[in-house]
Amino acid sequence: TPLTAIKGYISLVLEGSYGKVTPTLQDILNKVYMVNNRMGQLVEDLLNISRIESGRVQYNFVEAQIEPIVADVVDMFAIMAKEKKLALKIKLPTKSLPKLTLDVNKIREVISNLIDNALKYTKEGSVLVSVEGNESCVVIKIKDTGIGVDPNESKRLFEKFTRSTETMKLDVSGTGLGLYVGKNFVEAHGGLLSVESEGSGKGATFIVKLPVETPHTAGGG
Repeated sequence: TPLTAIKGYISLVLEGSYGKVTPTLQDILNKVYMVNNRMGQLVEDLLNISRIESGRVQYNFVEAQIEPIVADVVDMFAIMAKEKKLALKIKLPTKSLPKLTLDVNKIREVISNLIDNALKYTKEGSVLVSVEGNESCVVIKIKDTGIGVDPNESKRLFEKFTRSTETMKLDVSGTGLGLYVGKNFVEAHGGLLSVESEGSGKGATFIVKLPVETPHTAGGG
């Protein structure tokens, strides 16, 4: 798509493929890169809403290792984290987890949206992405030190076009679609997407729980 092409060319410029980039220009290009990413996410969210509501979402389930998928997505946000002066950390298990049967692109999209949200709604501190699990399930956690979530709003966050009242206090763009789409994608894998927070200003942890044996590996379709 045009947005993908823009992203590719900006990356090449930032890497110095077309010559030396001055610090001032690099700063501007970093901002363009991030805005382009958000525009791409918005387009994808709107397309996904259309597919979900018309029952036309197609899944390509394959067997895959979750750790490199998460690590790759985290790497994508290095520029955004650096721009906001936030520490973006990742914690992976020392021992390989069981392979999952999943749609890699759908799960990448879910994790990407959660990390993007964590960085957007965190003014200072850090975002920690961790992966853990056992023989029955794998759990991905995105923990931030951001604005937090009112416990009374935690369930509403996963509804279409819903944003936390805390987000309104920040000058941050958003449609309230990402969590709704993510919830649908995770549930299609037989999993669960949830959030934990002690309240306003106390950060939040979004949790993606995926079973090792999905309905598809168990013969459920």
